[in-house]
Amino acid sequence: MARGRDEQGPDEDLDQGRGDPVLPEVDDDLDAESHARLTRRRHARLLRQRIVFAVVVVLVLAVGGGAYLVWSGRWQPGGAAGPSAAPTPSCTPVAPPELVAPGQVSVDVLNGTDRRGLAAAVAGELRTRGFVVTTVDNAPEAVGPATAVVTYPPEAFPQAATLGARFPQVQLVEDPAVRAVAVSLGDGYQQMLGEDALVTPLPPGSPTC
Repeated sequence: MARGRDEQGPDEDLDQGRGDPVLPEVDDDLDAESHARLTRRRHARLLRQRIVFAVVVVLVLAVGGGAYLVWSGRWQPGGAAGPSAAPTPSCTPVAPPELVAPGQVSVDVLNGTDRRGLAAAVAGELRTRGFVVTTVDNAPEAVGPATAVVTYPPEAFPQAATLGARFPQVQLVEDPAVRAVAVSLGDGYQQMLGEDALVTPLPPGSPTC
């Protein structure tokens, strides 16, 4: 005799009504504790990856910045970074003056040494080379070790340079108080330069490049 509905066992009721029991969903078939440990490991690995990425980015920026400083000249390896030194202004050499013909130069020849007859001997050679010698005399004071000192008024620099080109290591002195070109011979004088070996002097104060 068939049993009534109320007489069915509990197992049969589960089978007919709800089927198999439903288990809680856990990733990868892990229990809750294992799942938590796995999640923590994943977070730690993600954090390490982010730290490594940040370090790589910082290194790339540092290397790129250093390369730019070297390329721009603002930093030399082994030295402190900073603005590059200001370039030294270039030196513009002064062009030698144009010489005039010896016949256009009137000169006083003065002996600034204790060697007798020196001024007369130099005056004679200057006349031979075409200069106009107006005075032969002793210098007001000893010249010293210089070869020759040429004094001249400001407007007579071409004439002074023409005369000075005949003397080695000549000194040119502009003097507004004088009225004529004069050469004062010093103890260093030995002989005049040859006409094929003249050295044109530059104006006083010219830069040496």
